[in-house]
Amino acid sequence: MAGDTFNTYYGEFLMSPIPIELSFNYCSHGCQYCFANLNQPDRKAAIASTLNLIKDCYKRKSFEAFLLREKYPVLISNRVDPFAVSNYRQVLPVLELLTQVDIPIAFQTKGGRGIDEALSFLNPSCWYISIAMLSDELRKGLEPGAPSIQERLDLIEKLTKAGHSVSVGINPCVPEWLPEPEKLIKEIASRGAYGVWVEPLHLNSRQLKRIAEKDQLVMGSEVVAKAKKRLCPPDWREFIEHVKDLAVADNLEPYSTDQSRRSDFFEPYKQKYPKLFPTHQEFINHLVDSGTPDNSLITLQQYLEFFVPKLPEGKLRIGHYVGATAHNVCREFEKWDNNMSYEVLLMLLWNEGRIKLSPQSNDAFSRACDRNSDGKLIERFDKYGDVILVFSQKGFSEYRVEVEV
Repeated sequence: MAGDTFNTYYGEFLMSPIPIELSFNYCSHGCQYCFANLNQPDRKAAIASTLNLIKDCYKRKSFEAFLLREKYPVLISNRVDPFAVSNYRQVLPVLELLTQVDIPIAFQTKGGRGIDEALSFLNPSCWYISIAMLSDELRKGLEPGAPSIQERLDLIEKLTKAGHSVSVGINPCVPEWLPEPEKLIKEIASRGAYGVWVEPLHLNSRQLKRIAEKDQLVMGSEVVAKAKKRLCPPDWREFIEHVKDLAVADNLEPYSTDQSRRSDFFEPYKQKYPKLFPTHQEFINHLVDSGTPDNSLITLQQYLEFFVPKLPEGKLRIGHYVGATAHNVCREFEKWDNNMSYEVLLMLLWNEGRIKLSPQSNDAFSRACDRNSDGKLIERFDKYGDVILVFSQKGFSEYRVEVEV
C-alpha cells in the first residue's frame, strides 16, 4: 500500500511548531511499540510524487504545497525513521532536493545509515534523537533493527559539533525500561543535547493485537497493562515529572505536550527556522512571562489574540485537524465543513475539550466553574457563550474537567 508523501502534521497542531511532515517506507528499525508500524505495516513511500511536489509546489493548490512554498520546515519524520535500512537510500535525494530549493528540514531519528552523506549538504537543523533506555540488551529486544544506544549518544555529539541543535526524545518514557534516568540525563547533557521531550507509552487494543506475545513479554506484562489504559497511570506521570526535574537540574529544557510548566524547549527551532507554527507551550510561557498569577481566568479572546497573528490567514482546508484527532466530534456537527480559517479552528478547539488539540487537554488549563446554592458546580461562560478556562503552572491533572474559582 503506497503511503502519503507530505502530510499536514494534523495530530501535533499547537504541540509541535512544525506544520508539515514527510514519511517514507515501513521502518526496518522494527521497534515493538512503534504506533506507525503497528498502524500501517504495509507502508510504502511514493517517492516520485514526493519529488514532484517539491519541484512543483509553486504550481500546486494543495495546503501541503502552500506550506512548502512558504518555507515552513518539514519534519522527517514522526512515523518512520528516515535513516533506517528500509529508507535511507530514498531519503537522501529528497533531502538534497529540499536543501537545494531552500525548504528547511527537521529530523526525528534513532540514527542509522546515510547520516554522514546528509550532513555533507544539510544546513544547521534541529534533530530529535530517540533514546528510551540505557540497557542495550533491552534495546535489542524492543528495538531490534535500531542503532545501539552508544551509537545514538555518539550521534548527538557529532551533530552538536557540526552546528545542529539536538534534543533527546525519552519517548516512550517507561520507568520499567529506564530504572536509572539520572544516568541517561547526565550522558545526553555531556554530549551537547539542549533538551528532552518526554511522553508516556500508549497502545490501543488494535495495536496490541498486532504485537506478538513473545514481544509483549519483552515489553513486560505490567508495562503492557499500563500502556493500554486510556489515561497515563499516576506512577508513570510522577516518573515523567521526575525525569523532567532531573533534566532541569542538568540545564536541559524539558517538554511534554500536556505540561503546565514553563519551558524554552522550542527556542532552538526559532533560531534555525524563519517560519513556525505557534504552540501551547509558547502560550504558557507568554502567560508566565507576563506575570499571570495561578488560578487566573483566561478567555477565548486572549487565546485568539495570541495565536491568530502567528498562523496563516484566509479560509483554508484545515478541518482535518479535528477529523484526524476526534472524528467523532465532526459527526456531531450537521454541516461540517473542512474549509475554515485558523481563527474558527481555534474557537472550536477552545470550547471542545474532547479534542486532543484543545487547550483543555493541557494540564495548565481547566474549565472554570462556580458553585450554585445547591452546591453543584456550574460551568462559567463569557458573554458570547464561550467557556472560560483557569490557568495554573501547578497544573490541573487531578481535576482537568472543572475547577471552582
